[in-house]
Amino acid sequence: MKELSFYQKLERIPILKLTVVYAIGLFTARVLKLSPVWFQYLQYSLFLLTGIILCCYMIKGRFFIYSYLIGYYMLILLFAAWQFWRNDPLYVRNHFSHFELDSYVVDITEEPKVKSGIIRFSAEVIGGYSQGSFIATTGKIIVSLKSRAKIQFQYADQIWLKGNMLSVPPPLNPLEFDYKEHLERAGIYHQIFLRADNYGLIAQGASQSTDITGMALKTRGYFLRKLRHYFEKEEYFSIAAALLYGFRGDVDEETIRTFTNTGTIHVLSVSGMHVAVLFGFLSLVFRYIPLRPMLNWLPFVITFSAIWLYAFITGLDPPIARAAIMISFVLSAQYFKRNSSTLNALVAAATVILLLSPRAIMNVGFQLSFLAVLGMILFLPIFEKMIVAKNLVLRFFRDTVGISIAAQILTTPLTLYYFGQFPTYFLLANLLVDFPSTLAMYLGFVMTINPIDWLNEILGNLLENLIRFMLYCLNSIDHLAFSTIKINIIDNGLLFLSYAAISSFLYAYQWKDKKYHYLGLLCVTGIMIIDINQQMINKNTERFRVYNTRNELTVAYFKNRRAIIYSTFDSLNHKALQYACGREIQVLTADGNIQFIPLNGKAIRNNYLIELPIGKVVVMEYFEDALPQADLLVIRKNAIHKLSAAVRIISPKQVILDGSNSLKKSLQAQVVLYSLGIKSYIIKDNFAYVWDKESL
Repeated sequence: MKELSFYQKLERIPILKLTVVYAIGLFTARVLKLSPVWFQYLQYSLFLLTGIILCCYMIKGRFFIYSYLIGYYMLILLFAAWQFWRNDPLYVRNHFSHFELDSYVVDITEEPKVKSGIIRFSAEVIGGYSQGSFIATTGKIIVSLKSRAKIQFQYADQIWLKGNMLSVPPPLNPLEFDYKEHLERAGIYHQIFLRADNYGLIAQGASQSTDITGMALKTRGYFLRKLRHYFEKEEYFSIAAALLYGFRGDVDEETIRTFTNTGTIHVLSVSGMHVAVLFGFLSLVFRYIPLRPMLNWLPFVITFSAIWLYAFITGLDPPIARAAIMISFVLSAQYFKRNSSTLNALVAAATVILLLSPRAIMNVGFQLSFLAVLGMILFLPIFEKMIVAKNLVLRFFRDTVGISIAAQILTTPLTLYYFGQFPTYFLLANLLVDFPSTLAMYLGFVMTINPIDWLNEILGNLLENLIRFMLYCLNSIDHLAFSTIKINIIDNGLLFLSYAAISSFLYAYQWKDKKYHYLGLLCVTGIMIIDINQQMINKNTERFRVYNTRNELTVAYFKNRRAIIYSTFDSLNHKALQYACGREIQVLTADGNIQFIPLNGKAIRNNYLIELPIGKVVVMEYFEDALPQADLLVIRKNAIHKLSAAVRIISPKQVILDGSNSLKKSLQAQVVLYSLGIKSYIIKDNFAYVWDKESL
């Protein structure tokens, strides 16, 4: 039988064109934010274009056929833009941000989480009070309050709160985690911080909750309480809770870092592997249960229901939703005796998720999950064809290695784009962890449904030892030399060339077309040239930063993968410092090439002289006559008294007012400095001060 061509194979994925055009529309929509008036015109144009397309479809003729095709794809692009922005507060008329409200009534929409002494949860603002009148509203927020609160909130509780709704700020430092974009993907644009006297419980909704999310959370809580009884160490239970049900709230940061550095974080992040293991577990159970012919539908219904219940229990994140949708297609095809295509199921899953949640396309988990599965679909058959294994044990090792490599091929460029690091020993780590983690999940599922206490004691002991073994293996791998390769985060050009090279080589291998071999080599050559050029630039570039670390000061100098860092934080590993600028420090330096110098005396005011290769920096927290001359003056703690005199003594080229100053004092100082002809930069609620020699 003649092998199908590339285009014939694409034709067998009926919704691929629609999905690709829709995805392009979503990617481009983020840069096309419109005014409310133009957004209204966009909605009108959708209805108008739909009518025109229907008319062209009904009227015969070559001109109308081409008009129909062009209009059809234009409609998808416009629909994608509308989908992306339709829930933005700017376009939602009854969003709470459009009203001046004194207090708010909200419904808790997730299980509250406690971290670092703060309770956080998302909530839906159903209304608020303005001068005694209640106004119905919509919109989501993130609520944060001290964990010492007397009231223990839970999902579906209705609460009253009073405070200032603040817009979520963008990242204020280079390479800082974009918390604003992270929340916007969930339709959240505002946050509120509360004191104990500014909130109260109106109604407990969890006991009355009959919606599927409430039932899923109750079910997960019951399963976790049951599992907790059979664990001696809290550390192992927290890993089991993450491994089985995606509950990572109690896993310590060191453990998460170990899994991340070894390339096995997917074990703790409930993903398609977990759904596949559950599917395999249920299939195994029903294989040995004799059923009458009239009950043949029962395994399908139970498996289908269990998979979606598990998806809701674990939070229905994009990787879980993708796996649940794909397995639902496979299950349905098996039950109705139809042919199934994994690639078709993958595209259908992506389409469903993006239609329900358009901003998921910007979610790193969504992108990595789909690329990992696509890599397995495309490259695993090649790997199996290259290495033929008839022995059962050899086949297991081949498949484990093949799956890891196939998933890594398409996810590596994106991982370098987002994180700038690569786990060197990911193959070894996955070999040592995948089988124990799968076995641990089987044990956990059996313990969940097993009512026999003494048997659960035995299984719990086995599960705890399996987790201990996994941690030992991963810690050992993480401490090996060069366990993680850290590089500069690649840009959009390198990302495009990387995927162009992979696609070219794959096409050339699959369809024996030499032209694409040369195209792939050309892309690789381009990557090498850009990388060498970037390394030369980085080697010769001096970088200076005054980071926005709120009330603290962090000054950094980088050159040739080395750094000198001065900070009022007591350690480079301080959580706030790592959150604000740890990622850039990691990217711009090599291990061990960081000189960290703490600046003492938080309780009292001090002045400091920082000497760097690019010049001298004076940090002034109070005025004194003996201030040294310097190229740069950093003012802290509202020390603007006698600012003119300080500037005359120091003679700086520029003055920076850091985040410890109030905005009012910073603006007053800026007026004085302007009158003196001195350049100034305010860091309060602003981006960090960034200086690169190459840009001068």
